[in-house]
Amino acid sequence: MCGIAGIWSPEIAREERERQMSRMLAHLRHRGPSGIVTWSDSQITLGLTRLAIVAPETDAEIAWSGSGHVRAIMNGEIYNHLLLRGALRLAGHAVSGLTDTTVLPPLYERDGLDFPKRLDGMFAIAIWDPARGRLVLARDRAGEKPLFMARVPGGWAFASEPGALALLPWVSRDPSPDALSRYLVHGFFAGADSAWSAIRQLPPAHTLELSGGEERASRYWRPWDTLESRRESCRVDEAPARVRAQLEQAVASRVPDEVPFGVFLSGGVDSGLVATLAARTVGQSFPTFSMRLAHEGYDESAWAGEVARSIGSSHHVVTMDSAAGEEALENFAAGMDQPLGDPSVLPTWALARFASRHVPVVLTGEGGDELFAGYPTYLGHRHAALATRMPRALREAIVAIARGVRPSHHHVTVPLLIERFLATGALPPFERHWAWFGTASPAESRALLAPELRERVTEDAPLAHVTRVETQLAAARGIDRAREWPLVAYQLMDFELYLSGALLTKVDRAGMAHGVESRAPFLKPSLIEFALALPEAARLKGRTSKWALKRAARDLLPAGLLARRKQGFSPPFSAWARGPLRALVEARLSRERIERAGVLDAEATRRVLLDHIEGRVERGRTLWTLLSMQMWAERRTVDAERNAFPIALEAPRVAAGVG
Repeated sequence: MCGIAGIWSPEIAREERERQMSRMLAHLRHRGPSGIVTWSDSQITLGLTRLAIVAPETDAEIAWSGSGHVRAIMNGEIYNHLLLRGALRLAGHAVSGLTDTTVLPPLYERDGLDFPKRLDGMFAIAIWDPARGRLVLARDRAGEKPLFMARVPGGWAFASEPGALALLPWVSRDPSPDALSRYLVHGFFAGADSAWSAIRQLPPAHTLELSGGEERASRYWRPWDTLESRRESCRVDEAPARVRAQLEQAVASRVPDEVPFGVFLSGGVDSGLVATLAARTVGQSFPTFSMRLAHEGYDESAWAGEVARSIGSSHHVVTMDSAAGEEALENFAAGMDQPLGDPSVLPTWALARFASRHVPVVLTGEGGDELFAGYPTYLGHRHAALATRMPRALREAIVAIARGVRPSHHHVTVPLLIERFLATGALPPFERHWAWFGTASPAESRALLAPELRERVTEDAPLAHVTRVETQLAAARGIDRAREWPLVAYQLMDFELYLSGALLTKVDRAGMAHGVESRAPFLKPSLIEFALALPEAARLKGRTSKWALKRAARDLLPAGLLARRKQGFSPPFSAWARGPLRALVEARLSRERIERAGVLDAEATRRVLLDHIEGRVERGRTLWTLLSMQMWAERRTVDAERNAFPIALEAPRVAAGVG
């Protein structure tokens, strides 16, 4: 696990590239506290800040091929690197070094641009091929590891975080109106989006070839490609046993061999299964970490503790109240280099900070809900037709009743779900999905932007991601627009957008802020393809979500945990904003600060704020989305020299064999 960066431009002097690289690595140092290294030739400078997991005794290095020409750097882990190493050596390819990154240059020389297809791992990779005059970037299938890029004079720059690119004097710090409109709809940046107009992400499962002033992007994997061929490969009754076998293999493959590890226990099925199967894999105790949210209706720590006791782990509980939430906001969320509309980043950051005192690696349950249909929205889509057949007056009356009886102590309640279901059931399927799941409507997303940005939002921008996924699924025959859409269509929508844009971004940024690597066993490629191809009844049977997964866990997890309604890992920001953090939220979203930052519309933001804090409408998630965006907008205007993670940086070690 590392932070990586590069500047490729023959027009920029080597000394200037190396000077700018030092600044970029200083910004990324929290991602790799074990060591730093740079390498340059006449055209490119590569940099790496290393978190030592594989071969931890090895110094940070820029990997090279047997010929000595191809160079590679990586953020992430390749779990099948030993198998690849053996196969490459049998085929006569030299593999220098012990880290997993060292298999990449010979693998690239053997397989060319198809090399990511051979990798089981989470990764953001850069490969420099001077013989062909090309730079190749690649990102893992689910988007566990981030990679951003920007144009510079005569070439490109890339980095693990957009803030490192925003430090470069050639990169504009202007916001991206279209991307911000999508952020306000979804609460995150997906696909190629970033908050910055001059910076974009490499989307998950993509390679990008940069050569001769041109760029050629290609997608090497799609989660829907194997659905048709696998559809009849598993019956409903045999699904639980096969799910368990697949997950056992996935967990075993993610348990590190060379360093200590722990597990984040949320109190849900997914993380509980990961912890239990990890305990069976290693046969000895390891630490587990859970968060106690000090607010009625939010705390799942008792369930996490029950799982911890059942496996004999060394269990640690971190408590977050409003004061601790404010600390996390001020010390981390306010300094993020692009917004994230998910307040659960606060407890995740605090939990990772505590875990960093014990282990460098944690296993998590990310991906389980998307793969096995764990979200309540999936059940809602089955009954959406009810909302369209119901008379409007009746719908409005039920919504009014639901708002009146909605408990104030929790953000996701049955009355709230009923309210959203009835208010949006007549929308097209994917637009309805985001009306339930997202933060603002397309029209409101425009209204919330500052006037000068609002005018530059293209007509189709707010729902562009939704349209793109729908078009891709229709082309792959995953949906038929003339018929009711299958469950897997909504799962794929969440996998494509929410998982990578929100959940994996949150875990990556919060964990790497403290040099903690997170690993998600559910995202093993073979498990992804297997789970999505299960019969629909194995994923959502009657009103039971994750049916096959819960059946697979019957002798592993407490019965009460398996039967309880999904709660979600989120702090009580809705309640905090009406109570102990109200003054902070109002101050940060004041008209003066909003107008000075120049990204949000002060009046539209004020309406959302007052609707929420005065209890008229539940807008907690939207309010956090706006707060995160405003904090970023203020931060982007400060001196680019200042880092969100101000760590003193020693002089980088210059790799041997500099060209």
